[in-house]
Amino acid sequence: MAEDHHPALHGPRGVAEEAPDSLRARVLGGWDAVLALASEEFSEESEAGDLRAFAGLGSWPGRPVLGGVMAAAHGVEAPPRRPKPFDPDRDAVRAALEEARERVAAALDEVLASPELGRRVVDSPLGPLPVLTQIHAMGHELAQAAGPEVPRALADAGLAAMVDVVGALAWRQGLPVTAGLWEPDGGLGWVFTADADGWRTRPREAADDVPGVEGAASRLLVSTGSVPSMLARGEIRLRRVGGLLALAPLVDQVPNLPGGTLLRRAVGAVSALSRLPGFR
Repeated sequence: MAEDHHPALHGPRGVAEEAPDSLRARVLGGWDAVLALASEEFSEESEAGDLRAFAGLGSWPGRPVLGGVMAAAHGVEAPPRRPKPFDPDRDAVRAALEEARERVAAALDEVLASPELGRRVVDSPLGPLPVLTQIHAMGHELAQAAGPEVPRALADAGLAAMVDVVGALAWRQGLPVTAGLWEPDGGLGWVFTADADGWRTRPREAADDVPGVEGAASRLLVSTGSVPSMLARGEIRLRRVGGLLALAPLVDQVPNLPGGTLLRRAVGAVSALSRLPGFR
């Protein structure tokens, strides 16, 4: 039996509180965007394309997408994982992506039909998290593989995934905090609120005045530069910076945190800047 197989039935659990239709549309819309990108990359008219980025998202024999998560959800031992093919061709990568999308759709349908299953807490690279949280979190990996030009549906899935996971980890560590990631001028954006009972994840509203990072989705999803430099160039903005410090325990203790590079640097920048007179 999986050690972390147990339900978490009480309190809000992020996207588990969302209407199933909108949740399913966002998750699978992200996968559809990836398949469309892959078709463009792998077309006969294109150059070689980055097979490695897409291959890592695929479902391979002995390494099925969500295989371990769903086995743990049902309390059974997952089969041993074998490495994916070292140098797959285009057709193999495309087939692996299509199978991954089918597996995600099947897992999503299963947990939406049985909400208790989706709320079960099982192990993950970030520690114990609910099953549905982990299925939804794949949107971040998909968006990163897309590169700098992220389609809007995929950017939405990626930002929602980042915010929801940070909310889950804040709840798990007992941090009462609200924060978000969003684009300026009413663009894409998501906010979480965590407390001792759980966390809620929702689209950002124009009236929200919460701690967070504002910038183009491509910057928020794939941030490799210096936060002070991006601030100086106006590529991102830190909002309600004092509140961002509440996330410091997460970025210090969770090395694989989705969006952790951005958040870690943002929190570090806030820690330094908040010592300056008049900086709020």
